[in-house]
Amino acid sequence: MVDPIELNDALERLNAFLAGDDLDGAIEYLRALHPADSAELLSELEPEDQAAIIERLQAAELAEVFEQLDEEDMADVAQHLDVEMLADVLDEMEPDMAADLLGELEPEHAAEVLEQMEEPEDVASLMTYEPDTAGGIMTSAPPSLRRFWTVAEALRFLKLHYAEEEDFFYLYVLDRHARLIGLVNLKALILADPEQTIEEIMDRQVISVHASADQEEVAQLLQRYDLVSLPVVDDEERLVGVVTIDDVIDVIEEEATEDIYKLAQMSPDSELYSPVPQSVRNRLPWLVVNLGTAFLASSVVALFEGTIAQAAVLAAFMPIVAGQGGNAGTQTMTIIVRSLALKEIEPRDTFWALWHEGRVGIINGISVGIMVALIAWFWQGNPYLGLVIGIAMLGNLIVAALAGVTVPMVLKLLRVDPALASSIFVTTFTDVGGFFLFLGLATYFLRFLR
Repeated sequence: MVDPIELNDALERLNAFLAGDDLDGAIEYLRALHPADSAELLSELEPEDQAAIIERLQAAELAEVFEQLDEEDMADVAQHLDVEMLADVLDEMEPDMAADLLGELEPEHAAEVLEQMEEPEDVASLMTYEPDTAGGIMTSAPPSLRRFWTVAEALRFLKLHYAEEEDFFYLYVLDRHARLIGLVNLKALILADPEQTIEEIMDRQVISVHASADQEEVAQLLQRYDLVSLPVVDDEERLVGVVTIDDVIDVIEEEATEDIYKLAQMSPDSELYSPVPQSVRNRLPWLVVNLGTAFLASSVVALFEGTIAQAAVLAAFMPIVAGQGGNAGTQTMTIIVRSLALKEIEPRDTFWALWHEGRVGIINGISVGIMVALIAWFWQGNPYLGLVIGIAMLGNLIVAALAGVTVPMVLKLLRVDPALASSIFVTTFTDVGGFFLFLGLATYFLRFLR
């Protein structure tokens, strides 16, 4: 049995072997671990230590480790291998993982490695698809059944062609043109009468996805229909590959990270320790855009300079109105952006989303408005100040709810990613709306606020 490791402790132990020039001890320690743990430790080592270790590992061992690394780490480790050894490693890997690794290499280097592989066909075919599509994350099509076979024939076929398969969940049935026409799960095959035909026990309602479909759509289909694998077809409905649940777990993490970064107007490639120039390039343009919207909000404040000069206490409450509006707008916007991403709603549902969120905004606005009004009244001893900020808070939370729905919906209609641009515009609406309502009402009641 392999026990989970604590990464920092394991890394210290591995570095202790290396510091003592005990390379054999380091390698034996890695071999005793699960490949996922070995891969993570290997990716944390200095390049020279990586090179020393992988030179002593067999191709099959390296293949297991490589399959646990992400594409960038695979490429970093692969640079220590010569072309022949790398080709041997790729021959041992699953075709989809081998294709991912080759996609990280320079085209000339990748072509050279492909030439040295014993079985490059499956890998080369997978590299023709865009990386973020169903074709880009699938593995090669498995051996498939024919509908006129008997169950006994299918079981013999299974033993012959699936001996090397680590995981398989469904058996796909093709016609003579390699078109997908059905599937058989293992339970149905085992329990069926040996003389029954595959056509009798197969399920014709096969959920499949086109090879050009976005990887996020693949993840949604697997989740919606509770599948463990999904067949991928071409324009003629021919089976070209299969996406399994373990492939999609990585996609879900990648898509979630991308959406979170977009909400903060950051590049999906951003990382904590990215080079400083790259981090600046990723973030500065959106800060400039935010600066422009901030000046728009400031221009509204400038319209009421006279009011603020005669009632300076207003300056203490302005951030409260704008801040609460921004928070409420972000709450609504996040729900709408997520729902759009999961295809739970479409732009045609805008009215019902506005109706729902508008009512939420009114109730929240009344609740928060009453609280802030009472606080302002007792703090400053002026009921009119409480009335002004309470009404402004109610109005701005309604604005926040409406903007949080409308902005992502409009961006979706304009084919602009709502996750990327929504927060800038929603915050602008709540800042401008909040300042205008608060200072406008304060101007009207100015004689009671001096």
